[in-house]
Amino acid sequence: MDTESRPPGVSSRITRADGPRHPWLTGEVTVDLPVIVDWVKMDPASGEQQARVAARIDLVAGKPEVVEMSLISHAGLDLVELQRDFRWASPLTVVTGILPRLIAAGSDPYSVDLPVTGFPAVAVQPLRRRGFLSDEFLTTIAREYLARRRGYAASLAHEYFVSPRTVVSWVEKARARGILSAPPTRGAAGGQLMAKPTGSI
Repeated sequence: MDTESRPPGVSSRITRADGPRHPWLTGEVTVDLPVIVDWVKMDPASGEQQARVAARIDLVAGKPEVVEMSLISHAGLDLVELQRDFRWASPLTVVTGILPRLIAAGSDPYSVDLPVTGFPAVAVQPLRRRGFLSDEFLTTIAREYLARRRGYAASLAHEYFVSPRTVVSWVEKARARGILSAPPTRGAAGGQLMAKPTGSI
């Protein structure tokens, strides 16, 4: 997809990259690499591209890695906005998490607009096997729960394409697994991130 089809404001997408194809098998899904994960900002008034961040992800030693990153803005990069909305690891997380999920669901990953909070999401739920949620994923959820506080369930549900009730259950699982401490008082929100339990999977 090119910038001519981009909506006003910020959007994020996965596109095919040029070069030899390197298939990556994860679970029962094959991901065709390399791909580009981008973050594009369009001027709502003029329709012109204001800024573009693009990460190229390819297979390196059998696993996906970011091999190239470009940040372009002819008007000058908004460093404050990038500091707030861009995270270096997010493009790789998209490829290892959301891209296999889209393929497994039978969706075209190149026709999907990704969530853009935290470029393109503060965290992306990794591909789950047999319904198991990893400690890494629950730690991410716990961290975002503490950062967002009020309204966390609705905002995270929007980013992960699940119901707010599911997000609440993730927080409860994080507490049960010892990743997030109990709230300071019964029935209240909050808590603290705990050290990863020894021997956890």
